[in-house]
Amino acid sequence: MTALSIFLAMAFAAQTPAKPVNADSYVGRWNVIITDATDTFVSGGIRIDKTDAGLSGGLVWRSGSYAPVKSVEFVDGVLKITRGEVAGKQDIFEARLEGGMLKGQVTYPGGKVHHFEGRKAPVLASFKTSAPWKKTKMFDGQTLNGWHQRDPKAKNGWAVVDGELAVVDPKGNSDLVSDAKFQDMQLHLEFNIEPKSNSGVYLRGRYEVQILDNPDAKMALDTHGCGAVYSRLAPKLDATKPAGEWQTLDVEFIGREVEVKLNGKTVVKDVVDGITGGALSPWEGEPGPLMLQGDHGKVRFRNIEVKSR
Repeated sequence: MTALSIFLAMAFAAQTPAKPVNADSYVGRWNVIITDATDTFVSGGIRIDKTDAGLSGGLVWRSGSYAPVKSVEFVDGVLKITRGEVAGKQDIFEARLEGGMLKGQVTYPGGKVHHFEGRKAPVLASFKTSAPWKKTKMFDGQTLNGWHQRDPKAKNGWAVVDGELAVVDPKGNSDLVSDAKFQDMQLHLEFNIEPKSNSGVYLRGRYEVQILDNPDAKMALDTHGCGAVYSRLAPKLDATKPAGEWQTLDVEFIGREVEVKLNGKTVVKDVVDGITGGALSPWEGEPGPLMLQGDHGKVRFRNIEVKSR
């Protein structure tokens, strides 16, 4: 392209008016980060859908589950989301688009405010290639080398016990984060969970595969049951063993396609729509670490390996 052509193209682009912001501009999935939180729970995900009746949506915010919201409105250029059914106990989100970025604030019951910004979530196409997988042994059976606390100010309730990576004191404990980061990956680990206990392993630091001593058959097939992608994808069958026994977890995660095998049986094979509560980072296009949940109950891990490309 000649210098004149470049100049004319730039001049034309400068004269082209920006597309007006309307309700459709907000439709889609958004990766969102809280800019003024004082703890480590800063990640959020918002989904806006267009329906015959207007707008609807769902969100995951900080920790907890992804869930539909009560209402989504577009009024005078502002996107307004209301989460919660009871008046006076609702979270009110208000946001505008500025240069393609979503910027806004959420007001919680009681008046506390968090500010946030976000951008459209990436597609994350699942490319199947013949490139070889590189194996990384994540735990040496002797030390916590290669891992760090999610919150360095929190108590460290992790220890190596008899060659196993164990939560010995969950109360106030920090999650444990790998130094290594991954995108497409295959994970293998073994876990042993105590009765009525709860944990999880986060893929890329933002998608939790639930580890749980299921209390009943109904929970086993819930989006919060053992082997679920927490609050997103429920297990198709109950493949758990009793608490106190060693169990295997094998996950292949390519793009957004995830397959979870629990004790050798496929319990989830689907597409992950977005992050889960408690994610380290909302930016789905970036590689992320493994993270082991350490503050919900006693659990032990061993033979933790990741294959990546």
